[in-house]
Amino acid sequence: MKKISLFILLIISGVIMYGSILPDKFIVHDFNVALKIGEITGKKVIIMFSSGSCYYCNKFKKETLYDEEVQKWLRTEYIFAEIYADKKKIANYKGKTLNYRDLFGAFGVRGTPTFFFFDSKGEAKAQLPGYVDPTTFISILKYFKYSSNHNIDYSTFVKKNIKVSIEKRVLNLTDEEIKYLLENDPNTVEYQKDDSLDDFVNVIVKEKSKEIESKFYVVIYSK
Repeated sequence: MKKISLFILLIISGVIMYGSILPDKFIVHDFNVALKIGEITGKKVIIMFSSGSCYYCNKFKKETLYDEEVQKWLRTEYIFAEIYADKKKIANYKGKTLNYRDLFGAFGVRGTPTFFFFDSKGEAKAQLPGYVDPTTFISILKYFKYSSNHNIDYSTFVKKNIKVSIEKRVLNLTDEEIKYLLENDPNTVEYQKDDSLDDFVNVIVKEKSKEIESKFYVVIYSK
């Protein structure tokens, strides 16, 4: 399996910023489900190879994943999944069926946390081992989005201080695809007028509405 390493100097920050929702409100816990959601929505996917006893995995989840800006990016531009080396869970990738323990080996994961970045077609594009603080992780998320359409390395991206923003998107999906998202993506909900939803949840709307499109970053209609 071809892997492209992303070498980044990690600067560990002591500042913790807490977001408005629990990470479980947007984290997926299944490898293939995450890739499928990415395929349906056109979003990039990040798989966190993790361990329940891993100090730096828990540090990342308690600090980085609670950061408000990190949450905004992960909920709108990415699908984020955390998986463990569980021999009872099965994944299918590149024509092979593997349990999650073997999946760790197939991707060459030697320690946790290790992050793999996939495009929306399920192709592994980069890997990043180790704990990442919120500020650095946001920079990486912006870089991975920008580098999809620009040939640039990370150090140059940082040096040039290139500005990258979250983009709004409107998706037109089949009823089957919408059903899959509602059943498997915790950040996708059916829009209800009286709901107190923040701007970063993916909303499924029955009728076209410019007002709703102006409020939410990801709006989904049925074809």
